[in-house]
Amino acid sequence: MMTKIYRSQSDRLLTGLLGGIAEYFHINSQLLRIIFVVLSIIPGHLIGGLLLYVICLVIVPANPNVYGGGHTTYKQNRRNLTDVDEFNDKNDK
Repeated sequence: MMTKIYRSQSDRLLTGLLGGIAEYFHINSQLLRIIFVVLSIIPGHLIGGLLLYVICLVIVPANPNVYGGGHTTYKQNRRNLTDVDEFNDKNDK
């Protein structure tokens, strides 16, 4: 099965984009952030770096497998309890 790139929900400073890319390629996210900043501040490349970041931000989705990453995640991870007795700790002991 092919893995996809997702924005990280745990390794994020702003949007989790570079954290997600680092998770996908199994590299250090701090190193990737430093490389991105250095390449973006080279004279004449700041606008291109920001434009590339925004385009990737629009294209790369949030991780749906992590709580809060997608709108259906909560229901997928939810467990239904059956045959549960309910009592009040103070009165029903």
